[in-house]
Amino acid sequence: MIFILFFIGFILGIIYALIADEIPLHLKEVTPKDNNSWILNLFIGVINALVVLLSYYNYGFGYDFLASLIVAALVIIIFITDFKYMLILDSPLILASLIILGLKIYYFDLKTAGIALLSGLGLFVFMLLIAFLGKKIFKREALGGGDIKLAFVIGIIMGLRLGLISVIFSSLLALPYALATMLLNKNREVPYGPFLISTMALVFIFSDKFWNLINFLTHF
Repeated sequence: MIFILFFIGFILGIIYALIADEIPLHLKEVTPKDNNSWILNLFIGVINALVVLLSYYNYGFGYDFLASLIVAALVIIIFITDFKYMLILDSPLILASLIILGLKIYYFDLKTAGIALLSGLGLFVFMLLIAFLGKKIFKREALGGGDIKLAFVIGIIMGLRLGLISVIFSSLLALPYALATMLLNKNREVPYGPFLISTMALVFIFSDKFWNLINFLTHF
């Protein structure tokens, strides 16, 4: 069973890397760049295989295990596309949203899926407001459309409260990188998607700890 899961995770990891590397090249606004090295793709495959094994060990086969695979796929794809092409693809976000909603209906009920959808919309509106205020204050785009749509997916997966925690912590993680980038290269845009999705992954893994934090804060 371990070898089967490792092999499946490895193949999926390579597929994710190839998707992130090749699909953006079909868009007119994307400038072609060198493909990922085969060593990098193999490394990504191994990392994803380990994620699959650890997720199965921690959760067994169920909603949390399958959701963790979706999170891992988004992490790989968004890291590559946003850092390499400054782009977050719509197709993985749409597919992830549909799969997660389907899983919530299957493992829980329609009400749970509805709440998840409303949480996604809430986080989408929240990020849209931040983008609007950022543009007004800084006179430039503060958030890309892909980041805002990614927030929608995060809300569906994590719920509104944990989703907000993800956004807050991702901002704290991105700030030092953004400041350093602006100092070294004022014309370079900062890819926010990788910080947003990696923080979501951390919150997903340690969700119990973050729920304790939320409960602690709400007592005041």
